[in-house]
Amino acid sequence: MPFDIAHIPFSRRGCFLTLSIMPVPGADGEQALYLRFVAGGDERPSLGRLCRVDFLDASGNPTKPAFELAPERLTARIDGGEIELVMGQGERLHLRGTGGVRFHLEGSRYDYLYRTPRGEPCLVAAVENVKFIPRADLGSLEVTGSWQRDHSEKVSFTFSGARSFEGNIDFFRTVPPADRPGSFEEALAGVSSEFVAWHERMPQGHVDQAETHRLASYLLWANTVPSGGALTRPAIYMSKNHMINIWSWDNAFSALGVAGVDPDLAFDQFAVIFDHQDASGLLPDYVNDRDVLFAFTKPPVHGWAVSMIEAMQPGFLTPKRKAYLSAAIARQIDYWLTHARAGDDALPCYFHGNDSGWDNSTFFAEGGPVITPDLPVFLILACDTLAALLEDDEARAQEWRGKADRLQAMLFRDLWTGETFRARLMEDPDRNLPDQNLIQFMPLLLGERLPRDMAEKLVARLADGGFITQWGPATESVDSPFYEDDGYWRGPIWAPTTLLIWDGLRKQGEMEMARTIAEKFCSLVCKSGMAENFDARSGRGLRDRAFAWTSAVYILLTASLSTNQP
Repeated sequence: MPFDIAHIPFSRRGCFLTLSIMPVPGADGEQALYLRFVAGGDERPSLGRLCRVDFLDASGNPTKPAFELAPERLTARIDGGEIELVMGQGERLHLRGTGGVRFHLEGSRYDYLYRTPRGEPCLVAAVENVKFIPRADLGSLEVTGSWQRDHSEKVSFTFSGARSFEGNIDFFRTVPPADRPGSFEEALAGVSSEFVAWHERMPQGHVDQAETHRLASYLLWANTVPSGGALTRPAIYMSKNHMINIWSWDNAFSALGVAGVDPDLAFDQFAVIFDHQDASGLLPDYVNDRDVLFAFTKPPVHGWAVSMIEAMQPGFLTPKRKAYLSAAIARQIDYWLTHARAGDDALPCYFHGNDSGWDNSTFFAEGGPVITPDLPVFLILACDTLAALLEDDEARAQEWRGKADRLQAMLFRDLWTGETFRARLMEDPDRNLPDQNLIQFMPLLLGERLPRDMAEKLVARLADGGFITQWGPATESVDSPFYEDDGYWRGPIWAPTTLLIWDGLRKQGEMEMARTIAEKFCSLVCKSGMAENFDARSGRGLRDRAFAWTSAVYILLTASLSTNQP
């Protein structure tokens, strides 16, 4: 079954080159297929648009195609024929078909067209910082452009043929690739075998959800971009639609999703962020090939995630990886305990909702800094992870266990109300903040550290408080006056919070409830795809519809169900 090109970009592991449906600027809701180069991050209004793509019938007239998207190719069916597009190795597009296809350079200041010393046409998208050379192997290639003082206007190139055409386009930053493109068939065979090998190594899910599993597998594969610039390692972007960065908690969930198929890539998801860790231990909010942003950070879920991966994939923590992650996670904990709290007898806080990862959640309705129950929980788990990693150094392991114990005592002292855990303003801890958000249940992750009476009250509140809908755990209770169907972190279901709640329930022995949540989430993505988040009441997919961490969580949860785990 083909994927929906209206929401799912066409790309390949290890490249920035992407084809996706996007709004046409200034065209009143009209949409078109765009050739994009998604380097440079998501702060650019263009989001990497290079060319609008038009399809031509046998007479050379524009025609509206019907698209069919599979991991290995994008097919545009037109009257009297079809046009196929395939991503080759590196940043290379292969295409063939009947009729024709025209690429219109979007145009920005200093875009231009020139002939290389070898006589090939080279187009330069200056603002997007990329060059490309089209070549025709069969049929004709027509390149047009008008020189205007210091740039070219109305630049386009068209592949066509009386019966058929075949060609390719190379994309590069500096000089053209030295290797010459192979044929369309060679490119197709290469990408097909690569994806099949990837997909076959993925933990398998329920047989009735084969197409959903294939989509999740595709997105984790296709959302990967190569190292270069500020990206010190290959990175799994959240999406190649809009969210074209790697964020410093998203990375942990992506790592969980690929650890079973590619341990090196899983480790790279941690390291590509930790490579930019500040001397203080602070992690950047996000990284792309151009930027490293420290205006915000993200919650320290990495110790929890590393322990989960090692439990699922024993041996993941090779001595080299263990040494790297131990040092990085230790620095991360030190940041929160040194720079994000008032003193040794206080809990750390988030300065902004974005730091928490729950950007606009109701516990930040009055601004910050805010002390929340999840932050000490993640730090306790990170300390416990370090203690386990330092099994050969009992003195240092005991030091980290001591830090975990002190954080736990303060968590119970300062945030437990007798019924649940509350978020509090650092400067006014007696003020009641909204308490119908899902974050209060994060202490379930503490497992045996959490007293049984606290766990029982939390589980009962979770079950009866309007949080668990037909589709899974809503980030804001549907009974809350602050609930919004499309409120981002004020109601919608998110993959990471679903996985955290699922794991917390498992650690409390609530296997039936954990299994129910896994079943709900897997049904949700089967219905609505790998969306960024979901309407908690209708199950409708919201925002970006091609998200990596949604895919990763689905892979984990469907695998747990297929092996009769909770």
